[in-house]
Amino acid sequence: MNYSVSRAVVTGGARGLGAAVAERLARDGLSVALLDVNEEAARETAASIAQSTGSTVVGLRCDVTDRAQVTEALSHAADALGGLDTLIGNAGITRDRMFHKLSDDDWDQVLAVNLTGVFDCLRAAAPWLRTEGPGRVVLISSIVAKTGNLGQMNYIAAKAGVVGLVRSAAVELARFGTTVNGIRPGFIETPMTAAMPQEARDRLMTDNLLGRAGQPEDIAGGVAFLCSDDAAFVTGQLLDINGGAAL
Repeated sequence: MNYSVSRAVVTGGARGLGAAVAERLARDGLSVALLDVNEEAARETAASIAQSTGSTVVGLRCDVTDRAQVTEALSHAADALGGLDTLIGNAGITRDRMFHKLSDDDWDQVLAVNLTGVFDCLRAAAPWLRTEGPGRVVLISSIVAKTGNLGQMNYIAAKAGVVGLVRSAAVELARFGTTVNGIRPGFIETPMTAAMPQEARDRLMTDNLLGRAGQPEDIAGGVAFLCSDDAAFVTGQLLDINGGAAL
């Protein structure tokens, strides 16, 4: 694929979906900054991807629940890459329980990372997305924002909110030539989903037509498409990558 963009920030980039996305973009020739709350893991993943792809890849610490740190990390990323024109909002956590058992902290932490953190990263990237366009933004939502699921009310509320961010940001950034889209993954084998209750995992697989869990690379391919010139006329959309679930 061809890209007009060349400098990407990937949040939650040290492992799982984020690492796969970063590797795909780097393999396609983009310079990439991995942001993650685990700085050591971010640096190790960045070094590994840089070595295997030959692209510029840096790892930086960023706790997306800390607004000052988000602003600082985006600035450092732009300095390291010579600017930025692409943001992949991927950082996320789960705190799964039936809703009547959710603690205040369970609710607050998931919303802080999975929704407010996405907004804060988008807002911090706005100065570059408004001036260095045409840019690309891809935000990671979830199939459960469409279907619901047992024991994930906090996660679902946040991921449904991300859908709202996609559509609103698409409207606001269109005049700068920047597209904003989202992906709603189905069940993907990652360290985060490995920690889900088995009942929740089983339900997500029930209607999967292809009969297998997705892999991080499946999502990375969708992100690459939405960042590429092939998707230059696509904005405000949600791409479902879920093996045929939730038709």
